[in-house]
Amino acid sequence: MKTNIITIILLVFISINICAQDNKLYIYWPDFDKDETICGYVDSNGEIVIPAGKYPNIFTAEFDKIAFVLLKDKKGVYAIDRSEKILFQICSFEFGPDIISNGLFRIIENGKIGFANMNGEIVIKPNWEFIFPFQENGLAIFCEKGNWIWIDKEHRKFSGGKWGAMDTKGNIVIPAMYDDGKENYLKKDGKWYKVKRFGDLEPK
Repeated sequence: MKTNIITIILLVFISINICAQDNKLYIYWPDFDKDETICGYVDSNGEIVIPAGKYPNIFTAEFDKIAFVLLKDKKGVYAIDRSEKILFQICSFEFGPDIISNGLFRIIENGKIGFANMNGEIVIKPNWEFIFPFQENGLAIFCEKGNWIWIDKEHRKFSGGKWGAMDTKGNIVIPAMYDDGKENYLKKDGKWYKVKRFGDLEPK
């Protein structure tokens, strides 16, 4: 009998803690079939916290500490915190926010690029002309003193300058001395080299 009572008390205690810990907000659509961009946030009880339509679009399904949204008076994607304070602009990927890789995503400040995390903290200050997202090898290829060139009417590429690689703490693993770069590759004297996890280079 005592064992059953203790078990019930423990289950109630665990349930209360689970509910208490779930303070996330969840995306909702008042009429998804009509317009999937008109959405807002509700809490775990279904109560509306951020009404649908306040932001032109929302990209974060579960709003824990930050969310990616469009703003009515600014171009681009921005991160907001739970008090709806604007934290920073997010690099755009196609028509949405940058990908999150190694827990980090790219942000823009005064035309320069850096990285932040999902706690809303800037991890690598925006001091770079261009950086690719971090890859599975834990490194990001960056460029110093390059510029954008148009490939066609709709697409452009960052070119010129010197290219290198950094780790997720912003440490330069490979100095900016290469002629070109891609997500996982650096180019020198017309040859491409694959960048490995510890900054080793492997001929393509």
